[in-house]
Amino acid sequence: MINKEVVPSKVEFCWGLPVIPTPQTKELLEEYVNQAKRAEKNNFDSVLVSIAPTSVDPMIAASMIGMNTEFVKILVAQNTNQMLPTVTAKALNTLNSLIGNRADINIVTGSASLVLARDGLPEPHHVRYARTKEYIELLQQLRRGVTSYKGEFYQVENTDIYPKEDLSRSARYFVAGSSEEAMRVAAEYGDAYILYATDRKSLREHYQTVNNYVKQYGREKIPGAILVDIIARETSEEAYEEAYELLERTPAALKRMTKLFLDNADSVGLRRYKDLITKDSMWIDDHLWGGLSLVNPSNSISIVGSYEEVISTLTDFWEIGANYFLITSQISEHEIERIGQNVVQPFKKKIEKLIQVN
Repeated sequence: MINKEVVPSKVEFCWGLPVIPTPQTKELLEEYVNQAKRAEKNNFDSVLVSIAPTSVDPMIAASMIGMNTEFVKILVAQNTNQMLPTVTAKALNTLNSLIGNRADINIVTGSASLVLARDGLPEPHHVRYARTKEYIELLQQLRRGVTSYKGEFYQVENTDIYPKEDLSRSARYFVAGSSEEAMRVAAEYGDAYILYATDRKSLREHYQTVNNYVKQYGREKIPGAILVDIIARETSEEAYEEAYELLERTPAALKRMTKLFLDNADSVGLRRYKDLITKDSMWIDDHLWGGLSLVNPSNSISIVGSYEEVISTLTDFWEIGANYFLITSQISEHEIERIGQNVVQPFKKKIEKLIQVN
């Protein structure tokens, strides 16, 4: 019997588009469209356009994706250290007018001084989240009409956004982060809360904490989202082999750069990944592997196993409170099809049956 107070009734899958050009993805814009079309055909509901120094502008990329796809949604990252809320609101409303209200926003705060310094003087973690709180508070006010706002970071007088948002199909603001500040911002102003994958116990505690804060702010429960990598094959042995081969073929220089990035990160979620590197075993829970912490600072936990084992782990996440799954996979060019057909589709059918039974 599932706990309906915790378990959400709907699931969505979002495919994470690449952020670093590779020999296979030299032209990121073309690859974004290519992968978005494939995600659309393989049971994914949306695609994530991240923001990174190595990538293209996410809002412009989202426009191109939207104009070349039919129904897949687009989760567009916006960094509060780089964008004004009024600019984000106007760009989002314009984009949704253009592509039929298919865009949502992923609000990120930044995590490493090496990256933040590219856009200005890096600020302490608590200052960045104070700005993020004002950023999303102002965004939520702007969607209600003419707004005046006076905060520490943003001040506007009689501001109105054009074009107007279609309130019958409002965009969602996702707030990402593992820290206390992130959870409180998400609980007070977010439409969903994104957490990096972690062990089941920690995941449950985070979602419970966020929704306790939600109640304190007089709001209803907000959806939980989880960012996780997947390495899935027909058998467990094949999946484990793929995972360890990925580490073996990763250049030492990339591993050093990853360590340097993590050493300069004050993100709570990324500090957890840094700790994984020092452990004797990189298995943090059943079928949850932290090996990517050596090669990928942004998403370092993988579900590794057979298709059935991966589906079972996702079901655990769903029962804990996650209903929005942001998926990445770095193994091959064919993971969209492999995961979409062998994991996403049967998982959705499984959840549909569980909901009907209960």
